[in-house]
Amino acid sequence: MATDLAKLKKGKGTPPPAEDAPDVIAENGRTDEKAVLRPLQVRIPANVFEEFSETAGREFGFTHGAKKQLFLKMWKAYKAQSNQA
Repeated sequence: MATDLAKLKKGKGTPPPAEDAPDVIAENGRTDEKAVLRPLQVRIPANVFEEFSETAGREFGFTHGAKKQLFLKMWKAYKAQSNQA
């Protein structure tokens, strides 16, 4: 099936010039770290997981990454405590 190019509207949907378009990669504020991320997989009882998830949600908001933020906060506190001993 061929498309009749004469019926297509002109000028719509054209991208802006490259110099006018914002640099969305440089403006990406989702990650502050440039470190390589690795998964940490552990098996814990279901009630501990649920309690940890609830605590993370209450402290950092019920959004993606809340458990990671809580873990990193705990890790920093552990390191600070270990360095003082």
